[in-house]
Amino acid sequence: MLLYSVRWPGVVICMTLYCATFFVTRYGGAEETPGQTSEQTGLLLFMLPGLIAAMINRHTPLAQALMAAVAATPFCMLMGISGTFMPFPPLQELAWMTSAIFWCGFGALLVMLWRTLAASRITR
Repeated sequence: MLLYSVRWPGVVICMTLYCATFFVTRYGGAEETPGQTSEQTGLLLFMLPGLIAAMINRHTPLAQALMAAVAATPFCMLMGISGTFMPFPPLQELAWMTSAIFWCGFGALLVMLWRTLAASRITR
């Protein structure tokens, strides 16, 4: 039942944005030195694919964003492993990707909250 209301072009768009965001934030950033700790603020960019996926589909925005993120994550992982640019251990990479999926879903939740607040303001 849930898959009938999903708009597949939206899933493909979200997957494409998710992959692009993944490669820009994970492998296109500045190099870290071994003793330096840094915040991973680039993970917040993963809200953008979730926001756009939620804007495309009104009925199941969270399901669409999470479906696209979960489908794109193995592709990104395989591309990272097959290339020579995977500088992190696989377990750390998996933890980072799990966080990216969370932020993608959070972007969809923000759109759902915004729509709910806008609808409650209109009915007053």
